[in-house]
Amino acid sequence: MPDQSAGSSSPGSAPSPVSRRTMLRGAGLLGVGVGFGLPALLTACGAAADDAKGSDKGGTLTLAIDATSAVNDPSFYTSLGDWMAVDCICRGLTFISFETNEPTPDLAKSWTISDDQLTYTFTLREGVKFHDGTTLTSADVLASLGRQFDEKDKTLPKGATRPLSDLGANVASLTAPDDMTVKMVLKKPDRTTLGQLSDIGGRIISKAALTKYGADIGKHLVGTGPFAFSAATSGQSITLTAFDDFRLGRPPVDRLVLRQVQDPSTIVSSLLSGDISATQFTPYSAAAQLRKDDSVTVYKTPYNANAILMIDARRVPELKVRQAINLAVDRKAILDQAFYGVGALPAGYAIPPAQSGYDTSLADLSTQDLAKAKQLVAEAGAGGRRIRLMAASDSWHPKAAQIVAQNLTDVGFKVTTASVDPATYFTRLLDGKDDYHDLMIWERNTYVPDANDMVGAMASPTGLYGATITGMDTLKDAASLQAELDTAKNLPLGAQRTAAYTKIQRRWAEDYMVLSMLACFANLVVSGSKVKHMNTAALANHRCYMEKASV
Repeated sequence: MPDQSAGSSSPGSAPSPVSRRTMLRGAGLLGVGVGFGLPALLTACGAAADDAKGSDKGGTLTLAIDATSAVNDPSFYTSLGDWMAVDCICRGLTFISFETNEPTPDLAKSWTISDDQLTYTFTLREGVKFHDGTTLTSADVLASLGRQFDEKDKTLPKGATRPLSDLGANVASLTAPDDMTVKMVLKKPDRTTLGQLSDIGGRIISKAALTKYGADIGKHLVGTGPFAFSAATSGQSITLTAFDDFRLGRPPVDRLVLRQVQDPSTIVSSLLSGDISATQFTPYSAAAQLRKDDSVTVYKTPYNANAILMIDARRVPELKVRQAINLAVDRKAILDQAFYGVGALPAGYAIPPAQSGYDTSLADLSTQDLAKAKQLVAEAGAGGRRIRLMAASDSWHPKAAQIVAQNLTDVGFKVTTASVDPATYFTRLLDGKDDYHDLMIWERNTYVPDANDMVGAMASPTGLYGATITGMDTLKDAASLQAELDTAKNLPLGAQRTAAYTKIQRRWAEDYMVLSMLACFANLVVSGSKVKHMNTAALANHRCYMEKASV
């Protein structure tokens, strides 16, 4: 799986050095303040935690994760845990700390943007070392971004999801004028480019390693990040070791272990015993208990993730039936019983309370109306229809699925559910022929803090959500949404941009209804009381920046 409204902070205790989205309050949107309205030459300093010099304290920091397939590849989403490993192993040209919302220099020490906003010229940092001993050059950047942009790249694993493919579709050329310069020319302006390059897909891999391992790079990932890959076992753990030559200084801990822990009671007991140092996968049912225990710290983070129900329009072709499904959902029950109140009702539709662009005039799109739902079911002749629903088997998903299934039964559907292991769930979302592809419960976390990363990503008729998962691209006039999205993301932060996204969301919901909002929530970050200096703002968004953390 954002920030600007009163009441966006989650309840509870929290000695938190940073609130997960304080950064978004008044901070501007994703890359909006970078390169637009500023001088073309941007040499931001202090970026990517340049003061993060490690103090060699040693020890092991163990994070509980949702799952691991033991494949850590920026081009291939498998689980949140695997991508947390990528975050630790690799860095990108730009960096968003989540303590601030603005992209800052990382492997690129500076950049210029042409007056027509089409040409980005990045100057790389000198002397940055990869874990394999090679030194960063423009060839590494071209190889890493090129595989994201080219679906036929031979280093891509089968099933690669290429999170930067949308950016790549807008790239006219990617070249290297010299060893320390990268030039990216866009087909049309996109003010979110710098933010997108901070995402997982923008992480830079050693070209030597890509050449050596090819499509198996996910099992041997080599980057410039604070931790180097050591070992991984599918379904168990990923072990990383501190990188002595990390450009910001060696991390304080010797090892970072990402351990798969899916049983909620085990997560809680392991936090209390110290077997787990920290996690953002804490069960919501334990929040009250943990806040009372001095052996752990529960961090207060604003609500900026979405709990969603995706509807496959190819399997549920009638708009009235999709509307009925949306109207049947009891979001208050989901908030109370699945999230134990650690969240908010989705009054802003797909933009959560903590993100700029949040607009409560959209609250009617996420309200329950059983009488209207039953009427629509009857009008569509869908009474007694079999509807299949699947959800991941971890965290809040099973309870939400139970509530939704009962809601749909109450308005006249016959519901069959499937609970799926998190390590394989995303693969099933991508399979439109899956027997349970009618309805899919999932979540959208904020990897890049911008309305475009929520609305733009999910409403795009050519994107993963709009095409592959929901089949919205097969619906009449859906393609025209793309032009509206392109216009909205390039507007300056403020009322005009908010209004544009509000208009898009209303049309998206009323004309298509392939996304039913369930709740907005915060991933519950908890650590042992002796764990210090974690970037909890990032971790609450499943971004793993542990270069300062100590145990």
